[in-house]
Amino acid sequence: MTIPYGRQSLDDADIQAVVNVLKSDWLTCGPAVDRFEQKLCEVTGAKFAVACSNGTAALHLACMALGVGPKTRAVTTPITFLASANCVEFCGGSVDFVDIDPSTLCLSPTALSEHCAKNGAPDLVIPVDFAGVPADLPALFALSRKHGFRIIEDAAHSIGSTFVHHGRTIKCGSCEFSDLAILSFHPVKTITTGEGGAITTNSKELADKLRLYRSHGMTKDPAVLKRRDGPWYYEMHEIGYNCRITDIQCALGFSQLQKLDRFKTRRQEIVRRYTDAFSGNPTMTVQPWPSTTSPCFHLFTVQLAGGAGVRLRAFEQLRAQGILCQIHYYPVHLQPYYQQKYGYSEGKCPHAEKYYRGCLSLPLYPGMSDADVSTVISAVGAIAEA
Repeated sequence: MTIPYGRQSLDDADIQAVVNVLKSDWLTCGPAVDRFEQKLCEVTGAKFAVACSNGTAALHLACMALGVGPKTRAVTTPITFLASANCVEFCGGSVDFVDIDPSTLCLSPTALSEHCAKNGAPDLVIPVDFAGVPADLPALFALSRKHGFRIIEDAAHSIGSTFVHHGRTIKCGSCEFSDLAILSFHPVKTITTGEGGAITTNSKELADKLRLYRSHGMTKDPAVLKRRDGPWYYEMHEIGYNCRITDIQCALGFSQLQKLDRFKTRRQEIVRRYTDAFSGNPTMTVQPWPSTTSPCFHLFTVQLAGGAGVRLRAFEQLRAQGILCQIHYYPVHLQPYYQQKYGYSEGKCPHAEKYYRGCLSLPLYPGMSDADVSTVISAVGAIAEA
């Protein structure tokens, strides 16, 4: 028996939702997409949601909607998946990296403020809600008001997460403290559409651009058409991509969203068990859970003392026992592409680099049984003690 670090949680209702679409007249670009987008607005609190083919496409489209181009200077966190930085490169912009706050593992507002003072303000900042823990969006938004940059919240890990600000509960993806937010529905994320993503915003102008760029740049809007050849006629005024999502995927996503609260509760239960088991162990540091947040945890990470060699041995020993742990993430600024293009090197983001040397992601998904959790706790505890 193996216990993966993450996996989808599907039931008969999810399967039936897909079957219903397969029996319908629409397989793509139909009513299930609209219904899913409306439900995403309800879940996040944003006014508009635009679903697309995957989370990377969501980041790319968000950058396009904000006009990212060759003159754009962007900043993101080094502890994230490649796409959080690559989306700027897709549009011809340049990317820099600012260190994390060890208390959240998210982009540090203090480090960003120092970066602005030293290097000038960027045009765009892409904070990531790492592992489901919200980045300090109010602090980053305050900096954006001071320095004039735009914000894309990478909420790929955090649909369902909330935080408290001035006594109010704020939902990740609400765009109260950002221009746009992106979501991901890969199978290991909190909910899945198989593959899929979405962008949320409170701006109709940005939402209209996102829908245009999602579908080849095509429009039938009578207000902009140059000709009137007939009801079939469309025009392309700007270049776009085929980043559309199907009704099949959105039917699954809508069904999954009905279970989001249950998924969140179970993920938090598992995180509490892990935290209780490991927080007193001097050989490891557990996943942060700031008191003002209610994360819908996508990951649970520990940092093992002793460096990369200790972590490698632990990784191999757990895998040998069928516990398929993972690493999230190798710092993006140390990837060969970014080193070669910008000259980034070790020492640029010391907190992120220290985190990477010891980090290990343990299994976390709603379908884990209590026995599975106990197995992981026992195995990790034995390795740490040894």
